[in-house]
Amino acid sequence: MKLNTAADMITAFINHEIVMRKILLIMCMLFSAVTFAAEFKVELNAEALEGAWVITSMAGMEDDEGDMWEFEKGLFYQNLGGRRISPDKYTVQGEKVDLDGYHFTVLEFDGKNMKADMGGFVYELTKK
Repeated sequence: MKLNTAADMITAFINHEIVMRKILLIMCMLFSAVTFAAEFKVELNAEALEGAWVITSMAGMEDDEGDMWEFEKGLFYQNLGGRRISPDKYTVQGEKVDLDGYHFTVLEFDGKNMKADMGGFVYELTKK
């Protein structure tokens, strides 16, 4: 394809952008389908989450500080550096755990180990 004018170059650029956006959309849809197809060995519900979960890794990096997520009577606490952060009410809706307007997605769950995505960071946790 020969680009003779600035208009031809702009048109080619716009067409390229449209194709790239479509490819990105398809990739996101495929990733979502894989994520939503995750099977849990134990039903994910408030009762199964109840208790303390030690963060063993975050974003692929080992976490040995003893930070935790704590689920207690409908409240979610983050215990970071020995400090318990003010709680949020939580509800479980499928693989999503809603925390007063924001949420995390549980990717894997067997009742003793959990992998979850919160804000684009993947956490691996073990029940204490």
